[in-house]
Amino acid sequence: MKRLFLLPLFALVVFSSTGSVSAAGESISNFHSHINVEASGEVRVVEEIDYDFGSLQKHGIFREIPYVYLDKNGKNLYTEVKFQSVVRNGFKENYTTSFDSSFVRIKIGDPNKTIGGRQSYRLEYLASGILSSYESYDELYWNMTGGRWQVPIQAASATVSLPSDGIVQTSCYQGPSSSTESCDSKKDSGMQASFASSRALGSSEGLTVAVGYTKGLVPILSAAAPKSIGEEIFNPINSGVLVLVFLMGTAVVFWLWWKGGRDLWWRSRFPADPQARLEVKPVGAHETIVVEYESPERLRPAEIGALLDEKAKTLDVTATLVDLANRGFLLITEEPKKWVFGSTDYVLSKKAADETGLLKYEKELLDRLFDEGDIVSMSALKMKFYKDLSVVKDKLNEDLVDKKFFLEKPDSVRTKYSVAAIVVGVISGGLIWAGFVLHLAILASAGLGLVGAALLLLIAARFMPARTALGRRMYLRAKGYKLFVETAEKYRQQFFERKNLFNEVLPYAIVFGVTEKFARSFADMGLAPSQPSWYSGTGTFNAAVFGASMASFSNSFSSAMAASPSSSGSGGGGFSGGGFGGGGGGSW
Repeated sequence: MKRLFLLPLFALVVFSSTGSVSAAGESISNFHSHINVEASGEVRVVEEIDYDFGSLQKHGIFREIPYVYLDKNGKNLYTEVKFQSVVRNGFKENYTTSFDSSFVRIKIGDPNKTIGGRQSYRLEYLASGILSSYESYDELYWNMTGGRWQVPIQAASATVSLPSDGIVQTSCYQGPSSSTESCDSKKDSGMQASFASSRALGSSEGLTVAVGYTKGLVPILSAAAPKSIGEEIFNPINSGVLVLVFLMGTAVVFWLWWKGGRDLWWRSRFPADPQARLEVKPVGAHETIVVEYESPERLRPAEIGALLDEKAKTLDVTATLVDLANRGFLLITEEPKKWVFGSTDYVLSKKAADETGLLKYEKELLDRLFDEGDIVSMSALKMKFYKDLSVVKDKLNEDLVDKKFFLEKPDSVRTKYSVAAIVVGVISGGLIWAGFVLHLAILASAGLGLVGAALLLLIAARFMPARTALGRRMYLRAKGYKLFVETAEKYRQQFFERKNLFNEVLPYAIVFGVTEKFARSFADMGLAPSQPSWYSGTGTFNAAVFGASMASFSNSFSSAMAASPSSSGSGGGGFSGGGFGGGGGGSW
């Protein structure tokens, strides 16, 4: 039997202190639905709910029924639910209805009175758009109780009636959402079928029934998306509120960047008085970039990389490996491919060397790479080094602060503003929700404007780390050094004068993303650097080939170090909680 696999589109439901569900001592002794498919195509539902409040004193109960569903293709399907009457113990009872983005909610009872013990409720409503059509039959697939009740249901049952003979098949499911546990179903006649749970249902468990009947027996009605407060948001007044809130939020974000996100600078290059560093002004058009032939102040490759883009990247750590190898702390050996489509592996071998002068993040990297021995392969780091990598990056960020390039760690600044953006987003979501629940379009409009500001703040968070005056000066000098590396062929004399300059500059070329271009420039200059003692390849050495190998090494090693485990899952099939209907309820 085919099934219409529909899942309710649950909204975030936030209850006030007077509307929260308390399941202590409460239960439903019997839940029965009379479901009548009428000749018009509408479905009349009468729910008889015997609710036991136990020793508690409450105002009454509430019931939620979704009117927006997702089909198996992820598209919204709409139904219409109209409450006709509510009776308690044979007498009409007060009730109010409200809507959120997915549910119609009926709240039954008097807020000025409380009741207790056993009470019998009878709810009647009309539903349309809940019948489905298939190739050989039509179907009612109805989540009778819903799985959002937070009290147990001792017994649940239903009868489904058609306007004329036509029932061809029935099914019944019980239990939590997605459960395939069967319950009792019976075709009483060609016009009626009955269903019943085979056991008591716990909280958040429900009963779903399905009846297939002769195709074309009744019209298959469809329901349009309901007109709601959302359509009121874009009237002139509410649109004005939306734009005003967004512009105010934009102004606040710009002010935050203006006051705390811009780099600073000082007038003199290297003031003798450390206090002069406090005499700063915002960055302006006064700046010029001058080519630097050496790393400014002997900054290491990772420091240069993080200083340039205000972020400790995996590539910066990979460049540090090459730099440490060039300085005599380890060897890099290229392993040949095991088969034609295989991938190249690399082996790192630690060398005995004095680590006294290492920076904190460099020592951390060596300690974590070789924590189990003096030899480690790139393939062995996959799915396990990503946690160590984050510690190394954090140490690199600390280094930037220790050297007064930043007042705070850049990643901490981005996190701070990102969290602030999320908080603003949550507040805006609350305003939107309140606007829809209370039918106040102006609140929803303000919330939407605030959402835009929150997104802007989230984007701006990446630009919020600010370099100090010293950090800004080092940034400009680092750009000057990058210019030298990127256009090495323009500065032949420097490379002719220093024979080992190729190996010294290579880690920086990795950080700048110009490894192969840098190596090719040596061929263009007619220079032939010698085979590095710290690298063992699988072929004959030349600068261009070595540059390609280093580019491959840096990319492969960056991927290996950052790789983390992932998981996935899937499921399907007929289940309790599917189809139309559903929701749940409780007491208030």
